[in-house]
Amino acid sequence: MAPGARGRLAIAVFSVLAIALVTACDRGCAAVLGHAARGHGLGSLGKDLPVSGIDCPDGLARCEEGVISVSRLATVPTPCGGPPESCRCPWDRAADCAGPCAADGVEVIIERDAAAQLCAPSGAAAFAVPSPVPIPSPAPCEEGDRYECAGGVVVECASNSIAGHCLRGCRRDGAAVDDDRVSRVAAFAILCSR
Repeated sequence: MAPGARGRLAIAVFSVLAIALVTACDRGCAAVLGHAARGHGLGSLGKDLPVSGIDCPDGLARCEEGVISVSRLATVPTPCGGPPESCRCPWDRAADCAGPCAADGVEVIIERDAAAQLCAPSGAAAFAVPSPVPIPSPAPCEEGDRYECAGGVVVECASNSIAGHCLRGCRRDGAAVDDDRVSRVAAFAILCSR
């Protein structure tokens, strides 16, 4: 092989490897770059900031054994060297249900002041009317949702059919539940205004 051809081949191989490395780079690159910054005299660039971590969401709510908790925005460094409770995403106790949860352990996006929607309804007050027969939904659900509520109608996404009507409208138009453990009755309790 001619000397010039070897050089072009080496450049081509290097370019392909560099592109593959950059496109495959995720959290591991942050660790490599942080290590490189510390090793090449770039001051405290990588020393004080966590190189990688877990981003904890804000605005999720869940109900477990009658206790409603709401997630708080945070970043947990990885690896985490603190006590176990400091190495988990933070949840604040928001409320206690008078009875059980509508669906135990299900996480939904919800406003903090509406978290009581996750409690099982108390009393016999009607807030939803189930559809006696499957009625096709006028619009498909968002991918991954189990139930959605819009315009006072709860849609069962798997069959793309109307599951029922909320008597007082949806808690929030466009609200959804994506957990397959949620029953139709629990979906009404979580998504319909009560």
